[in-house]
Amino acid sequence: MPLLDEAIAAHGGLERWRAVESIDVTLRCGGIALPCKGQPQMMRRFSATVDPRRPHVELHGIGTFDADDPRPAGMARRWRWDIADVVHFTGYALWGYMVTPFLFAEEDLLVRELPRRRLRVEFPARIPTHCRVQTFYFNEEAVLTRLDYTAEVLLGRFGRAQHRCYDDTLIDGLLIPTRRRVTPRGLPAPTLISIDIDEFHA
Repeated sequence: MPLLDEAIAAHGGLERWRAVESIDVTLRCGGIALPCKGQPQMMRRFSATVDPRRPHVELHGIGTFDADDPRPAGMARRWRWDIADVVHFTGYALWGYMVTPFLFAEEDLLVRELPRRRLRVEFPARIPTHCRVQTFYFNEEAVLTRLDYTAEVLLGRFGRAQHRCYDDTLIDGLLIPTRRRVTPRGLPAPTLISIDIDEFHA
């Protein structure tokens, strides 16, 4: 069986995914990335509603991310972000994390299986994401363990990151990594972004 099919099945399957109308999630974010952008407290703990069919996220009490809204200009170059910058970054990132790996089944994504149980995914322009080409790693059970990308809106071409997934939990028929840690590529520290999910409903 192709790795993509294995991964989708391991995380709950397309039939279950297609029945999901929305995702409600409460989470905590840490790490040095947002403090370095002048926003040390904004995303410490928040709740959101994610649309699984299109890039749209309601960050409750903070703002709304939608792929149709233009990306704030010059985000990677600015040392201090405003609320619109944080909403854009948090919104598209959270959306992508919540819809992986099911999104990879869509026809306009180019998915290539690599050795060592990896998928190379090229995203179309309609998908807001860290960068157009990313690599996803899966274990022997086809569960996502890591993704590599360049966080272009955060640090430009210097934002090469490895994003590790932990504590997978079956919730509402979907397998969810409830703990995530992002560090510079090839380094164990510092933690750029940490994500801990406290509540999840689909």
